[in-house]
Amino acid sequence: MTQAWAMVAISLIVLVAYLFDFLGRFIRVPAVVLLLFSGLALRLVSDTLGWQPALPADLLPVLGTFGLILIVLEGALDLRLTRQATPLILRSSACAVLGILLVAAALTGLFSLWFAAPLQAVMAHAMPLAVISSAVAIPAAAALVPRLREFVVYESSISDIVGVVLFYAVIGEVGPLGSMLLRLAGEVGLSILVGLVAGLLIYWLIQRIEHHVRVLPMIFGITLLYGLGKILHLAPLIMVLLVGLLLNNSQLLGSRLKSSPSYERDLDAFKHLTAEFTFAVRSFFFVLLGFATAPADLLAPSAWLLAVLIVALCVILRWPVLRLVAGEKAEPLIWFAPRGLITVLLFLSIPPALGIAGFPGAALMLVILMWALLLTRGVMRIRPESGEGLTEPVPAHPTQFPEQT
Repeated sequence: MTQAWAMVAISLIVLVAYLFDFLGRFIRVPAVVLLLFSGLALRLVSDTLGWQPALPADLLPVLGTFGLILIVLEGALDLRLTRQATPLILRSSACAVLGILLVAAALTGLFSLWFAAPLQAVMAHAMPLAVISSAVAIPAAAALVPRLREFVVYESSISDIVGVVLFYAVIGEVGPLGSMLLRLAGEVGLSILVGLVAGLLIYWLIQRIEHHVRVLPMIFGITLLYGLGKILHLAPLIMVLLVGLLLNNSQLLGSRLKSSPSYERDLDAFKHLTAEFTFAVRSFFFVLLGFATAPADLLAPSAWLLAVLIVALCVILRWPVLRLVAGEKAEPLIWFAPRGLITVLLFLSIPPALGIAGFPGAALMLVILMWALLLTRGVMRIRPESGEGLTEPVPAHPTQFPEQT
């Protein structure tokens, strides 16, 4: 009976997530928000009935990591690198990096005043909250026009990558700044090289393998690449991003590596299966994240106060970055910087030695929920009549948001 109910629960999560994805387009609420609140509602019902299933301790980190890999890969597979898109890539990357540095510095100051803890521990807790979650931002960006959607994809993906690299640099062994920067540059450089080689290998395999099962081994090959990169202390998200960009921009490889006539069809199959996997993993992660949160913990006043301050700092600092660095209007992009999957993963990776006594764990979930609501507000504020909320611009304003793909 337990196995039967488990099958029912798994099936219902996927089907309800699909319903949320379909319904969210009409009510203009991101599906991730509905999934989070569904998990919280399930936990409330479970506690009321006295039914408390034990979730494996490593389930969320493993599921989240797998989801992060797929989300970055899916985002990269949707991007075309052209000369016209170069300014957009540079601006979104600068916005991501500067945003992380400013928010991390501000939160480090806030936590230093709030808690009596060493600087390294404070920075380890500040860095995850400074990173934009591509797992939440990219699906919600489907409501934007192509140029702004690409901006969100690049910014959130770069934010994930830079945030992970900086986080592990913070929790690593403290040494002279020069040696730390040199080690960091070496890790990133080697990651770029490995990512390009892996991308070329998969590009070659897509055109050579004729077995009826082809795409699935390649996806798990990319997850294997991520795992090995993590073990070797590289920057594995950079590898995943480069693999996706290379596969979707084979025209940059030149005539010597010209793709076969069936390459685009095979690449399309690769994209579709990646999207299906991403949808399933993301659905399970956010439902389980909500379910793993005890509703009583969310009532702590200290957690609410800290969460409000964190979100306020993030929003206040994002406005000038968008205006001065990205050269974009604050609306609607200011709301497309949610915290989510990557924030949880990095928090779970903080070593016990760098833990902060008295840090309200519920504040993390409250920050995620607040950002989810802000993201919902941003999606709802998009004005369809101006073309801002459509996949394609309104014909009456054909040059308002030119596509750069």
